[in-house]
Amino acid sequence: MSTAQSVGEQFRSDFAIDRDVVLFNNAGVAPMCLSAEAAIQKMSQHLRRGWFDLDGAFRQYEQARASFSRLIGARPEDVSLMQTCAAAISQVALGLHLRPGDEIVTTDQEYPSNAYPWHVAAQRASALIRVVKSEPDFSLPTESVLAAIGPQTRVVAVSWVQYQTGAVLDLAALSQACRRVGAWLVVDAIQGLGVLPFDLLAMGVDAVCGGSHKWLCGPLGQGVLALAPGRATELQPLLHGAMTYGTPEEAVDPRRSPRPDAKRFEPGSPPLLSAIAAGASIDRLLSFGIDNLHQAALSISDRLITGLATRGAQLLLPVKSALRSPIVTFVPRGDVSVVAARLAANKVAFARRAGGIRLAPHAFNQPSEVERFFAIFDAA
Repeated sequence: MSTAQSVGEQFRSDFAIDRDVVLFNNAGVAPMCLSAEAAIQKMSQHLRRGWFDLDGAFRQYEQARASFSRLIGARPEDVSLMQTCAAAISQVALGLHLRPGDEIVTTDQEYPSNAYPWHVAAQRASALIRVVKSEPDFSLPTESVLAAIGPQTRVVAVSWVQYQTGAVLDLAALSQACRRVGAWLVVDAIQGLGVLPFDLLAMGVDAVCGGSHKWLCGPLGQGVLALAPGRATELQPLLHGAMTYGTPEEAVDPRRSPRPDAKRFEPGSPPLLSAIAAGASIDRLLSFGIDNLHQAALSISDRLITGLATRGAQLLLPVKSALRSPIVTFVPRGDVSVVAARLAANKVAFARRAGGIRLAPHAFNQPSEVERFFAIFDAA
């Protein structure tokens, strides 16, 4: 048994996956792991006691913040736990002080949640949006984004891993270009966190946004915003409450400025259940090592690529980069709708993307599931 397969089997032990399903849409919604489920149950027991157990509950909440910080490579004080990835993106887009004529560089391959906030921000500030066009085969080279960055660029807002084909942008190269013109690099990392190694400080990212329901195998409805040191005070909070300024015990002072750390974006009662569940799932992933999970997921991805190629499918594989996502998007030789209907009828999870079918295996997927996939795929 290979190391990747061994890691995958060990990782799978933290899931209660029905035998009759094949979960190949982990870039959409992954199954929540048992560690996250247990954390919710434990927190629910704490909350039965109400006030008397709040101190312990809040300590666990801060532990979840620390788990996110370790995953992302940020300081805990620079991590804000938010409702969703979209909420985190909106906080950055609408919290930045943009000026007329500022340029926002983005791409035509962005998921809507990483597109609409920037268009709204541009409209409000009379800023300009520069949309980088992808190639006809849906590839999106980093060089194309670099070429769009100029003296008026204030923000480069991109997905780290592109949601349709899994193309991975070189964030370090983008960071260097942003530094030269004084622009922010804002990254939607939800399609990579948990299955590709990430380091905010090493990559030079100013703001990273994510959520726990994809590769992190946590609950829906838990997002995160992590910032480079010092960036929090450059964003105006969109929501305001006691925690934005301090604590509920402090007297109201209209002259008080928001607190200087990322907690300024958490205005009220914290999302205890979802945050602690996400923290538990992250701790489980980190116990295996993201690099190891990445290799295990790629081993399944490689089996899919080989099998699809031998069957004449068109593979929409991105250009080679330093990091590769497990995502495999393909267009079958026959009617894509017929193939999609067959997969759905046989309980194979997938997504329709880029005119074809997107498969996104995680480390817990097994070679036997690849064999089952092709048995269904080959059925007349």
